[in-house]
Amino acid sequence: MSKQSTNAFKQALEEVVSSFALDALTERQIEQCASHYALLCRWNPRVNLTRITEPLEAARFHYAESIFGAQFIESERTVLDIGSGAGFPAIPLAIVRPDIEVTALEANQKKSLFLKEAKDELHLANLRIATARLEEFDWTGYQLLTSRALEKAETVFQSVLERMSSRQRLMLYCAPDLAAKLEQQGPAECLITTHTIPKSESRIMAIFSSRLTSPTQS
Repeated sequence: MSKQSTNAFKQALEEVVSSFALDALTERQIEQCASHYALLCRWNPRVNLTRITEPLEAARFHYAESIFGAQFIESERTVLDIGSGAGFPAIPLAIVRPDIEVTALEANQKKSLFLKEAKDELHLANLRIATARLEEFDWTGYQLLTSRALEKAETVFQSVLERMSSRQRLMLYCAPDLAAKLEQQGPAECLITTHTIPKSESRIMAIFSSRLTSPTQS
C-alpha cells in the first residue's frame, strides 16, 4: 500500500471517530488500525476479506463502527467475536480496550491465518485467535458475545440466545429487522437494548441480555 493511501486512511479514521462523538484515538491506536488496514489490503486480493477497502469507507464502516461498540462493554473482561472474518470488531476492540481479553473466532483457515498475522504485526497481547465453528467451540465462559457479519445469522443467534446464561450478553452490529426477529423468536426472558450506529441508515447496535431490569432503548 502506498504512503498516500495509508495517510488518507489515518486522516479519515480520525475524522470519522470524531464524527461518531467517540474519544479521540491515541497515536499508537491510529498506527495499529492503519497497520491492520494495510495488511487487510495486501491479503484481500487472495483471501477476499472484504469488499470495502476505500480509505474513508473502511475507516467508517469497519473501524469506527467496531470502536463504537467499545462504549457498551460494561464490567465484562472476556469478549468473543463470532465469525470475526477480517477482524471486525475484534481487532479494533482489542486496540482501544487493552483492559479486556478478546477472542476472534473464525472457522475459515485462510482468514484465521490472516488474523494470526495481524495479531503478531500489531503486537496485541490481549487478542486470541480461535479457528473453529461456533457449534464446536465452548463459548460458555465468555462474558460478552459479539458479531458484525455472519451467514445464517438469524438461526445461529437464536440458538445462542437460547443457550446464553444470565451472566452473558450478546452485542450485535446488525440491521433492525434481524434484531426484531431475534427479539420475537428468542426466549421470553431475553431483553434487548438498541442503539443507532452513527452515520448509518440501516444498521444498529442490538444488545441482548437476561437482566431483571429493562434497559433503556435509544
